[in-house]
Amino acid sequence: MKRHLFLSGPAFCGKSRLLREELGALLQSAGGFCTALDRDEKGSLIGCSLMPAAMAGGVEGLEKEAFLDMRSFPPAHDCEVFRGLGVRLLEEAEWYPFTVLDEIGGIDVIIPQFRYALDGLLASELPLLGVVKAREDSDRMRQMLGPGERYTAFAERLWKQLQTDPETEIIGIRGNAEQEAAGAVREWIREYAALRGYTKG
Repeated sequence: MKRHLFLSGPAFCGKSRLLREELGALLQSAGGFCTALDRDEKGSLIGCSLMPAAMAGGVEGLEKEAFLDMRSFPPAHDCEVFRGLGVRLLEEAEWYPFTVLDEIGGIDVIIPQFRYALDGLLASELPLLGVVKAREDSDRMRQMLGPGERYTAFAERLWKQLQTDPETEIIGIRGNAEQEAAGAVREWIREYAALRGYTKG
């Protein structure tokens, strides 16, 4: 099993849910980050936040920061979240047995400091499990948020970087492929997380 495993597919197809369900309590021991969908009191989607992966696993005392506000159109985005919290979580990943990156390839890639820290993590020997934004979703995001052609170039650079890395596997989730993806995630967990003394709780 390759050391880096990423899922990719259409928005809201269940990539993040699959990772969190398969990791279970193991997520509490992960470095890296997860994204959270923020909703108002009526349950309507109002934005997205970045948070430590362990927080997504239920660890208390950690904080998340909103990077996308969808209460206006076009949505407002705060790149400073990736320059600050995002970079810190990438740099701290070396202190954890494995790292979750859920997700990369969005507005984060236009931040030089974030790209530099991500490059270092991808080149390391740390086990990585994550989600990479699908190319078609990247195009839609560029049209909606307007980061310009430089975003397209950086997003494509990331894809080529992952595809040419011999230690990286990307699994697409489309149609009935979720079971295949879940099997791959379970195999990755057995090899790179559970064998380090952690078990799914």
